[in-house]
Amino acid sequence: TRALNLGGYTTAHENEIEYVTISSLGDITDFGNLTESKNRASGCANQTRGISGGGNISGDSTNVIEYITIAQTGNGVNFGDLTVKRQSAGGLASSVRGVFTGGYHDSPAATYYNTIDYITIDTLGDAADFGDLTVGRLYAASCSNSTRGVMGGGNVSGGTQKNEIDYITIATLGNATDFGDLTAARRDIAAASSPTRALFCGGDTPTIVNTIDYVEILTTGNAVDFGDQTVSRDRISGCSNAHGGL
Repeated sequence: TRALNLGGYTTAHENEIEYVTISSLGDITDFGNLTESKNRASGCANQTRGISGGGNISGDSTNVIEYITIAQTGNGVNFGDLTVKRQSAGGLASSVRGVFTGGYHDSPAATYYNTIDYITIDTLGDAADFGDLTVGRLYAASCSNSTRGVMGGGNVSGGTQKNEIDYITIATLGNATDFGDLTAARRDIAAASSPTRALFCGGDTPTIVNTIDYVEILTTGNAVDFGDQTVSRDRISGCSNAHGGL
């Protein structure tokens, strides 16, 4: 029913939560505030709760996880902590689990994480280790259906963009497996999914592009061209009202 936007950056880190009703048109509406002002957090949801994990808080990373109840308005509530402080991770979910993939921490030394954490969305508590990505990266895009999570693109140490797509089976534990490749190596991609398809939209190659790729989630193989965005852009977010994890 609703799509939410949590935090971000203008001239400073922001704590605003905003929402729209997907089936209507109109301006975004205030929902409440996060417990921290931050950008580069990762988000996921089931049909009840929206989750924000990690992010950047004025030059440092955070491990804080917070949640909101999507059907209500109000401020974020503390859920627990990620296993490590990080920003620019991917987020995906089934109706039961939320998963946070990869990310980056720049203090005291630059670290590109291959860490995959998970939570049980309808409880409270700290994240637990799920397994590892095939390579440590940030700025990757993540989405899911009710069975699989897929993670595409991103940056690795040294600033190199990647085209790899990994996948996990959300209900199990274990390391990610190679799925295939995007049509081009890129980072800062938006992702959205239905129960059958995952889309990877825009990004930086390092040229900013308008490319939309898709994969069939329950198969493996390389991404296929879907079409183009109306403009080339990166550092965007994506979601859908056919959220494949529900």
